[in-house]
Amino acid sequence: MTAGHGDEIPEAEPGRRASHADREHVVGLLKAAFVQGQLTRDEFDGRLDRALASRTYAELAALTADLHVDATSGQQVRGPAARRRGTGWVAVAVVAVLLAGAGVAVFTRAAGPLRAPGPLPAGVPRYYVQQSFGGGSGPAPVVRSTATGAVTDTVRSPWRQARITDIAAGSDQTFFMVCQGITGNGVHPVATGSRIYRFRVTSSGRIGGYSLVRGGMLAGRQAGGLAVAADGPEVAVTTGPAAAPGAAGSAEVMVINTRTGAHAVWHNAPAVPGQMGSGVGDLSLTADGRELAFLGIPRCIRGPCRPTGNGEEVRAVSPAGQGGNLGNSRLLLRQSALVPLATGYIDGAVISPDGSSVTVVEMNTPGGSPDNIISVVQVSAATGRQLSVRYHVDTGNGFSYRFFGSDPSGRYLLLDAGPASGTVNGWIDDGRLVQLTPANGSNIFYEAW
Repeated sequence: MTAGHGDEIPEAEPGRRASHADREHVVGLLKAAFVQGQLTRDEFDGRLDRALASRTYAELAALTADLHVDATSGQQVRGPAARRRGTGWVAVAVVAVLLAGAGVAVFTRAAGPLRAPGPLPAGVPRYYVQQSFGGGSGPAPVVRSTATGAVTDTVRSPWRQARITDIAAGSDQTFFMVCQGITGNGVHPVATGSRIYRFRVTSSGRIGGYSLVRGGMLAGRQAGGLAVAADGPEVAVTTGPAAAPGAAGSAEVMVINTRTGAHAVWHNAPAVPGQMGSGVGDLSLTADGRELAFLGIPRCIRGPCRPTGNGEEVRAVSPAGQGGNLGNSRLLLRQSALVPLATGYIDGAVISPDGSSVTVVEMNTPGGSPDNIISVVQVSAATGRQLSVRYHVDTGNGFSYRFFGSDPSGRYLLLDAGPASGTVNGWIDDGRLVQLTPANGSNIFYEAW
């Protein structure tokens, strides 16, 4: 296997017993390869299961022997604050896991203790949708009770021979999901197109039926990350040409008017080998669907590059239903305004329903400190000025990040992040993390409410 510095599997006796750290390291490499399109979803799921079950070093090495993980995009990195996240067009649907150092991380709360589950405050969604990692095509997403974690129903693709790639929540317990049509068997299936469906969760947590979104039939396109306006007039989705699932394609964002079926496409700048480009991640829409925000993630295009710019950027386009060039988007926030480029980065972003603010997850390792800090910070969309710290945690000398999102009201934030030894899955309330059940989010692919 060839990989970036620090990602190689060092030589060892084939029969040597693998440690937990060895397995975690290989899992990170597999996730990076999936982000970069080297593995299909089926291949990734299969290798992930084998990695977690591997007992020897030789078994682990065989899982990555045919992979080349780009050092600038998505691999696990050893060393505090060093990292680069996957940035293909499907990056928003892919988990980025980071380990810094080999010691045991200590999970402490700098802003207050974890809040134990209890009666839900008014406005908190009663149900959420969750999908975990798994073998084969992966387990189907399920509906869970926010209060208890009990599974109340299973989400299934209404389209035969299709797989669910992402789910986003609208208002009134309404969810939207992207399904990819698949043809071919074995380890090299091909995505022939995508469809976007709407489904409603009843007051008892059951699914009350599915309907195809008007304009949601995308022939010849594979769709990934999804965002929904809270009152449902528009959905936004990252798309690429039909190909092997997970293969990188020319990044674009399609905005669909669910009332008329009209499509508007936002194109990314052409990829130039040897130069830095910008991946598109973490799509979010204002409540009226007029403004689309996204996280621009620097990436190197096939070859050595000289990093430039200010790290991650949160940008927005308006009106979202117009379409155009993402390069002409409005800058809302630069990473360098919140955290030094040398010690941290932005890993998630979501715009508020009224468009007045952006909430981001920032990772930072302060200079001279061995600790990694995860902060959820709200900033003004007009000035980039920090307004508040919604959550703050010191994870010790390592951390793991899975996903970040918001309920349709924008008040309650979902976060799956924590120490390297295991993420903590929950929602943020008044500076504390209220754990969801199951609280350990290390096996979660995505969640939405």
